[in-house]
Amino acid sequence: MASFEDFANEEATKVLIELGIPANLQGYRFLRECIVQVSLNSDMLRNVTKVLYPTIGKKHNLSGGVVERSMRHATDLGFFKTGFKSLCKYFGISENFVKFKPSNSELIAVIAEHITIAANKKGIKNKQ
Repeated sequence: MASFEDFANEEATKVLIELGIPANLQGYRFLRECIVQVSLNSDMLRNVTKVLYPTIGKKHNLSGGVVERSMRHATDLGFFKTGFKSLCKYFGISENFVKFKPSNSELIAVIAEHITIAANKKGIKNKQ
């Protein structure tokens, strides 16, 4: 059976690609890492700019601000291409719901929640 972290990585990749976020961008990789971190430890959402972004930045020898800006650029492109309509299918909501591009932290939280729900349905448990 796959570990929760492997499952989270795979699901985050699927969702980000479906949202139209270009996989060749640095922000795509940062988003995926943030989503996996939040899936593993939801407390990270409380301190996105003070803890999560700097943690990812430190891993890549960058500041948290660069991480945030890279992700914002990637989400801007994805939202421009698809309007993030596929978010609606994951949560069974109307496409009219997604009128504005969600913030980085909102997007991370929504995808992390999707991963947690999908993992529970498959019987994959998070160790934490």
